[in-house]
Amino acid sequence: MSLLFDRRLGHRPRAAGERRPREPLPRFAIAVGAVLLVLAFANRTARAVTLDDPHVGGIGFSGPTTGDLAAVYWNPAALGLMHGWNVTLAGTATMASTTVSRAPIDATTGRPGPGANFPDARAVDRSQPFTWPPGPGTFAGFSVDAGGDRLTLAFATYMPFVDRSTYEATPGQALATRYHRISADLRNLALVAAIAVRFAGDFRWGFAPGVLLSTGRLSFTESTCAASGSCGQAEDPAADAQLDLGSGLGILSSSAAVTLATGFYFRRRAWEFGLSYSSRPLGTIGGQVVIAGEQSQITRAPRDVTATTPATVTCDNGRSDGRGCLFSDITYKLPQMLAGSVAWHPRPGLEVAAIARILSFPADDVIDIRLTGTTSAATGVPEHIVLYRGYGTVWDTRLRVASWVTERVRLGAGLRVESSALPAEAVSPAAVDGRKVEPTAMILVRPTRHIGLAAGYGFTYMLPVTASSSVFDPTAAKACADTGGDLSGSPCLLRREGLARGTAAGTYHRFAHTFSLSVTAQF
Repeated sequence: MSLLFDRRLGHRPRAAGERRPREPLPRFAIAVGAVLLVLAFANRTARAVTLDDPHVGGIGFSGPTTGDLAAVYWNPAALGLMHGWNVTLAGTATMASTTVSRAPIDATTGRPGPGANFPDARAVDRSQPFTWPPGPGTFAGFSVDAGGDRLTLAFATYMPFVDRSTYEATPGQALATRYHRISADLRNLALVAAIAVRFAGDFRWGFAPGVLLSTGRLSFTESTCAASGSCGQAEDPAADAQLDLGSGLGILSSSAAVTLATGFYFRRRAWEFGLSYSSRPLGTIGGQVVIAGEQSQITRAPRDVTATTPATVTCDNGRSDGRGCLFSDITYKLPQMLAGSVAWHPRPGLEVAAIARILSFPADDVIDIRLTGTTSAATGVPEHIVLYRGYGTVWDTRLRVASWVTERVRLGAGLRVESSALPAEAVSPAAVDGRKVEPTAMILVRPTRHIGLAAGYGFTYMLPVTASSSVFDPTAAKACADTGGDLSGSPCLLRREGLARGTAAGTYHRFAHTFSLSVTAQF
């Protein structure tokens, strides 16, 4: 939040027209340089976070009515509550655990039933924010009031959407989640400029155009049984082909899309109101992002699942690792967001805020993959593969209480409740979601007049989801092949929708610990 003296915080308000004297520009330049050095020399490893980052800017006091740099994401109109130069660097670290207990299947049909059993598959993913290029959990930005209390300009970079998970196989056994996901690292880095303008009184409007840079990697298994027709059982590991698709993770490997956000802020006496809207990626069909998979390969089937070095398809360029002759085009959809907040200040220094976000995905949410090159034909892998996700609309509601306990210390606590984006029968290892509860705690300390340090912790618990039945039909791929790909039949329609895959029936568990730390300098 803003470090300024503010009537809402119980501190001395400024006189009309009074402005804090600005520090010399070199001090601001030194602060910006320090931020860049930290990012450049930080550790470069990072692992999983959820699809949507619910704490852009860190676990703290941010929201649609809060005047801090995270308002670039939450509500650009609230940027007008800040004055002078402001620089913020925030980092969020996460340790998440996902467990998939897949239901037994009938070895002949592949549908749920007595027969083949599977060991639990688990993904324990850890992320830390200090990566280059900026990775999951990193937030950096600066702002300046270019026209006193009338006009504020800002710029920030952060990663609002990340889909990362890696399932670990039991030695000597095929991974139970392989037909949906082995691993994924899909990143979307936002570079956003923003402007906030004050109109009459405390009514403010904000606008934030941005560029979304998308990169990623995706690994899963495709059965070749439909093409060969020679499999003796529904799921035959010896007939699987593993696909490892993706681009590099650097900025130069990314594909760009445009986003727009706008918002309003209004204050009347002890009440504040904020409302904002963020678009899907613009200039693409259905709000899709695109990953140009120049670093792709297919591991040839059949193979021994216990082998440490599986056979790979040799390209016609002579490379034995199978790289250089296969290109993948990966597209998927992101949601639009509506966020609103009402904050009440019953007495100076005390705030009670209710915040709600609505994330809405387009219909027919899938990961669409197009393969080109000579490799796919040699393995029986189709050139067009669809992976179903099926995300819909998510409600994220929060209640937060915060108070200044001293002139320099602010404490807060909150509770976040989020609905599931999926019905139970649509949950899969590639889309693990359910109702979630997250208590949070945060603290802000101002050791000096110009520096603020904020820290937060949250524990996210997803209520266990049991899919007793599954929308996926493991018999549809072969049935579609038997009809010659006739789209008038339901098996081929299921394949086109990404539902002609191994069943995902079973029980899903997930929890996450999240820590954040941010530093704000004001001049």
